[in-house]
Amino acid sequence: MTSHPNIKILLNASYREIRDVIPHRELIFTGPIDEYFDYRYGHLPYRSLEFRFETLNVERAQPVAVINHPNENPYTRVTEFKHLTGQEHPKTTLVYEYPRASGDPYYPIQREENLELYRRYRALAASTPRVHFVGRLATYRYYNMDQVAAQALTVYGKLTGQSRREALANPA
Repeated sequence: MTSHPNIKILLNASYREIRDVIPHRELIFTGPIDEYFDYRYGHLPYRSLEFRFETLNVERAQPVAVINHPNENPYTRVTEFKHLTGQEHPKTTLVYEYPRASGDPYYPIQREENLELYRRYRALAASTPRVHFVGRLATYRYYNMDQVAAQALTVYGKLTGQSRREALANPA
């Protein structure tokens, strides 16, 4: 996919830096909706995460890929990716997730006052032609990855006139 002549990969480039440089008919924006509109109504609050990696001299450390810790631990989840990838190696790596009040946005804080602020941004988005807001940050909702994929396929289908099933079977 990345070798296609219509696909460019730009690292360390913000949308603001390139928005007027790259021609497009339609734009699918997956970043924070408040950022797209230059925080016109203020910042939407998010919970962030800090990740700590630990490599162990064992083949596997957990019985499953992800273990949630909704208790008194300082971390909320531990992931061992080898369970997901099928990797075989005598060592393993665990990733601990620690909740943080600031940093990269991960989880919308869905309090009524925040949802009201989001509704203002959503109204602004609805009046912005040819820009489609997709995903957790752009719609200020918590989604699992399968839900985000379904949302992206639905938007793609609307843009191409295909159903979700057709979009999966016949990508443009």
